Amino acid sequence: MVSEFDLPCTDCDRELVRTSVASPATGGEVTVAECPTCGSRYYPESALETV
Repeated sequence: MVSEFDLPCTDCDRELVRTSVASPATGGEVTVAECPTCGSRYYPESALETV
């Protein structure tokens, strides 16, 4: 199954990297795919399930 981490950024076509961001809904952190070039973030289904 393809995940956000396997796809390029839709804004600038660069490779995405895994990073953790704070989740106000859970008080913890979730892993997201982020573009180090333009800063766009993509939330995998697993991150959305915690909200």
